[in-house]
Amino acid sequence: MPVPVIILLVIIGFFIFMQVMFRMRGWRRRGKPVPEVKGALARAIRQADQVVVYFYSPACRACRTQEQFLPSVQQKVKQLVRINVRKDLDTAQKFGVMGTPTIVVIENRVIKDYFVGITPANRILRSLGKAGSSP
Repeated sequence: MPVPVIILLVIIGFFIFMQVMFRMRGWRRRGKPVPEVKGALARAIRQADQVVVYFYSPACRACRTQEQFLPSVQQKVKQLVRINVRKDLDTAQKFGVMGTPTIVVIENRVIKDYFVGITPANRILRSLGKAGSSP
């Protein structure tokens, strides 16, 4: 096999491996208590049984796509908290965010679900038990 093909396969394999690692890291957080946080997120967790946390970066193109799905989620959940990882890196690190967009679903102060990458509203709502007519 020619060297350029081998190099290309290694690069593709690396990217696939990294995607799997990002997702596995999130999956391992399911069922764990929410880390100690401050500010708006701490208030939201105290006030509501279900909280959706959206980690984003202003420079993230995928985050702009994710933003299109958030209004239909916000209609069905009391608390949707947006965290700009550039301004609140501490919170992102506590939740193990390695890339944006990341969505964390919290229920009764426990991480119920963890989504990395663009996530359609119906998947988020299904996790909340509120799936319906959303796109």
